[in-house]
This record gives sequence, structure tokens and C-alpha cells, in this order.
Amino acid sequence: MAIDEFCKQLARANPGALAQWLLDVSGVGEPAGGEFLGVGDDFADGPAATTTTGVATAGDSSLAASAGSIAPAFYWQLIDTELAAESHRADTVILQAAPAAVPGTSAESAIAAPPEQLLHLEFQSRPDRHMPERMLEYWIRLWRLHRKPIRQVVLYLRKTKSSLVQVDELQVGETRHRYGVVRLWEQDPLPLLQNPALLPLATLARPVIPANNKASKKGNESRTANAAAAHLALVAERVAAIRNPVLQKEIAGGCHLLAGLVFSQELINAYFTMGILDDSVTYQAAVAEYTRRGRLEGLAEGERHGEQRGHQLGHQQGLSQGRHQGLKEGELQGKQHEAQALVLRQLPRRCGQLSQSQELAVRALSLEQLEALAEALLDFDGPEALDAWLAV
Repeated sequence: MAIDEFCKQLARANPGALAQWLLDVSGVGEPAGGEFLGVGDDFADGPAATTTTGVATAGDSSLAASAGSIAPAFYWQLIDTELAAESHRADTVILQAAPAAVPGTSAESAIAAPPEQLLHLEFQSRPDRHMPERMLEYWIRLWRLHRKPIRQVVLYLRKTKSSLVQVDELQVGETRHRYGVVRLWEQDPLPLLQNPALLPLATLARPVIPANNKASKKGNESRTANAAAAHLALVAERVAAIRNPVLQKEIAGGCHLLAGLVFSQELINAYFTMGILDDSVTYQAAVAEYTRRGRLEGLAEGERHGEQRGHQLGHQQGLSQGRHQGLKEGELQGKQHEAQALVLRQLPRRCGQLSQSQELAVRALSLEQLEALAEALLDFDGPEALDAWLAV
């Protein structure tokens, strides 16, 4: 699954940053070292943050190779996730190494340091009623392998009303096993927005709704939609502020991928343009995976409907359906891009140079809204007229 693989890649590339944030919000323990691991110098206009050196084993992706100072690990080290001969594999296991084992640390700092411990992380895009049993099984296998204290956290990505995401323990008779649970949609987005490596997770965090939007109950659905768009715009601004172009493309690809769990494709494309995603390894891998899955689903559908005429006819039918749907979606997207370009060319003539927020708001409009704006702008006499139209 593309989302699951991306989350594991993010953890491999940035074990320290992810570990510290999770320990802050999950309630399973305090972060090591007491220092914020964050921005470094990769934001073009972001605040400076304390950067520490340590041991971090990153993957070989461009996201990992580009992480550099933005995701330093404070003595956190990724370890093998293979748990036993039965090939049970955890999503992510991170070792908090003793400072004495880290080059450049002093004996004095090692005396006061906490003992080595493991952080076991599971990413979940949907509820799983077997999660308590799984976490206990993972704990037992990790303990047998490493004999170190273990902190466990389940990170739920997609908002749901299921009570299963509230469960944080397994209790059977006198046996009780507890672990941390983080529901990403409930989390403060600020710590995630401060670290470029965690910006993909920020897309799924709690949107910040201005106080003046809470005053009235009228139009609650509209306020929620506006808050969601504003939240995605804020993440996009932080991505645009990343100086490293390779890292920027990979982070943008991750944001585009995870945002798909919550936001419409139309809104996502408004803030993460296809140009920057074309060179993103993360995004292209996701596209390849979804294309493969779509082809398999089309094949299966074709086989079901064409069973009487044989496997070959079913295969052809599945491919035909997939091609027809792709052409239809491509035509609709082309019309929207054409309408966006037309409106964005005409607006400066009536309203002057558009602000960044105005342009982003226009790009987030649907095709029907763009067509309505194309007619309305003929009567505009300044930027205030555009703001008034967008506010309706």
C-alpha cells in the first residue's frame, strides 16, 4: 500500500524527529534530551531551532538523503523490524541509543542519560479490532529479541467515528497490556508545521479555525470547508519555504499522498501543483502503485463480467473500462485547468496584481465556480470586489 510504505519511509528517514513528536503527544513517555528537534536551516523563512547531533540510520531514498539538518536524531537509531522466523514485521522500530555509544559524547552526559529503550510505531489508516492483540504480540517478540524497555504507539491517520481508535490496551483476566494511541486529526499542527520532515503528517492534523468563525452556528459546513482549505494552504506555504529543491519535491509528494485520505483531489491539486510533483520520487511511486492497482481492479471487473466469454475477453473489457474512465477524468481536469488559466489572466486587468491568498482561493474553485467568476469579474473594479465575491 502506497500510504503505508510512505509512512515507513518517513520514519526511516527521520527517526529522531518522529520519535520525539510521538512521545510528546502519545503519553507513553517523555522525549529524550529535552530539546526540540526541528527546522534547522531548511525553511527559507522559518524560525531557528536547536539542532543536536546523534545516531540515525536513514533509508536510501532521496527524502532520507536530503533530510540533513532538518531531522536530526537525538540518539535515536532505526533497527531491523523483522521480529521472528515467521516473518512478522512491525512498521517501525526505533532504538534510543545510550549516549556513551555515540561518538563525541562525554562520560558525564552518559551518567545522567536514560537507559536504552525501543519505540515501536504502527501506522493505521483504518481501525483494526485486532490491534490490541497485535501490539501485545509485537511487544513479546521485541522483548525476546532485544531485552530493552519498549514504548509502543499506534498512529491513526484517517479521522473516523469508530470506537476502536480509542482502545489503548488489551485486558484479558489478569493480563493487561497498554500502549499509546495518537489520533492525528486531534493533534496540534504547530509542532508538525515547524519541521519540514513532518509536513506530510501536518496535512492530517487538526485544522486551526479562527475564533470569529466559531461565533455563529449558521453556515457551519462552509466554515469547516474554509478551515480545511486554509489549513492545506498553510501546509503548502511551509512546503514552498523549503530551500532544498529535492527535499521540497519529496515533501510535496508526501503531502499530496497523505492529504488524499481527507481532502478532495480538486482541492489538493489547487495547492500542490503538478509541476513540482512531476519530479517527486514519492509521488511517482504512489502513482505507479495506484496505476497497478487500478489495472488489476479493471482486469478483475472485466473478468467478472466477461466470464462466459473467457479470460481474454474479460481482460480486454477491464482495460477498456479503465481507459474510458481515465479519458473522462483527464478531459474534466483539462477543462478546469483551462478555466483557471483564463480567470487568472483576466483578474489582474480588473483587480490589479493578485495576492498569494487570492490566487490560492481562485485555484481552489470548482469548474462551475470558475465559470461563474469568469462572468462576474467583468464588473469588478478592484481587489475588494474579488474578496467580496470569494466570501459569498
